[in-house]
Amino acid sequence: MTGLVVGGAALVGAVLLGGLLVSIAAGRRKRSAAAARVAAATRSAVTRGPVPPRPRPRVRLSVAEPGARGPLFQYGGDGPGLEVDAPFAVVGLATTGFDPDGGDRIVEIAVARVDDRGAILDEYTTLVDPGRDVGPVFVHGISNIDVREAPTFADIAGEILDRLDSAVVVLHDAALVERFLDAEFSRAGVVLPLNPAVCSAWLSRRTLRLPDTAPRTLARHAGLAGVDPQSALGAVRTVAALLPQMLGVHGGPLRHLCGLRPMPELDVQAPPRPRVGEQPAGTDGWIASLLTRRRTSADGDLDAQRYLDIVTAALADGRLLGGESGTLARLGASAGLDAARVEALHDLLLEHLRAAARADIILTTGQLRQLRTAAAALGLPTYFDDLRPTSPQDLAGHRSLPVPRAGGQYSPVP
Repeated sequence: MTGLVVGGAALVGAVLLGGLLVSIAAGRRKRSAAAARVAAATRSAVTRGPVPPRPRPRVRLSVAEPGARGPLFQYGGDGPGLEVDAPFAVVGLATTGFDPDGGDRIVEIAVARVDDRGAILDEYTTLVDPGRDVGPVFVHGISNIDVREAPTFADIAGEILDRLDSAVVVLHDAALVERFLDAEFSRAGVVLPLNPAVCSAWLSRRTLRLPDTAPRTLARHAGLAGVDPQSALGAVRTVAALLPQMLGVHGGPLRHLCGLRPMPELDVQAPPRPRVGEQPAGTDGWIASLLTRRRTSADGDLDAQRYLDIVTAALADGRLLGGESGTLARLGASAGLDAARVEALHDLLLEHLRAAARADIILTTGQLRQLRTAAAALGLPTYFDDLRPTSPQDLAGHRSLPVPRAGGQYSPVP
């Protein structure tokens, strides 16, 4: 009996010892495998370089009510603040979806500079190559083929900034639109200063008796039967048409907590590519408005006046784009004008543009670019080199000038 007990104890001891040895061996294998993974990760990190820091979360507004501040804009309206004496820049987008942080991109953009009477001073629109599929074609009507030769956002960022410069930016559903603009400008490496803006969806809810603020509802209310409100340009034209009514019902001025700050000036890398069948109305409308303020006269010289009228019309319609002085010289010769007379007429025309531009309160970088393009087309590329865009300090100085009272005496502007 004692022998059986001793033998059983020996057997149990052997089993326990064997289990212990197996456990030790397994632990060594696990530690060896863990060490191998660490070594592999270290080699991979050395190969790839340091791991980039995780991006900081973006500011994300849910709504753009007066007083709200996003990454690019401070929103005004009926809250506290000061009136900003400037035109409006209405922006419209078409996008691949609703999540720029998740990879959705802009596929179309339109910007119109508008005064408070709703008059469009300048329009710009283009399709944009998003670098991915265009998303739901049934929503925006833009296919992958349509954007195949379109510029990227970085290519046309300078055009957009020219039109936002020295203006109160108007965005419909502004909280979402601003997120897309912020993502695209960040991707292009462009940092924007904080500028005043207003959400036209908020303004329409505040002033119009409509069931909703959808683009189609606003277009029907504006009586724009021929406008496609789903396109970026159609949406912009709809808001521009309704601005006078909305501002009139609002009554007092829109007030903002920040003033105008100059936008960065960038070179334009590519021409616009509007969607088929859509053409902006007068991208050089500002030049046209300067030229129509009064007729430039050639002092009774009929041949010279004919030549001036033709060149003026070409500049106003945007048909003279630069580097066409040789063609103009031949045109002048066909009218019996020598080179000296043609140059004098060009100088007269450009001086008219200079005087009209200086009479405006604001001269933006985009407008200055238009003036320099006109001068280059007329063979005098350095003519406007002395002009500079209007700065916020210039605007403040303008508002501090005295204004006449009814009796002829002057008083400071409040």
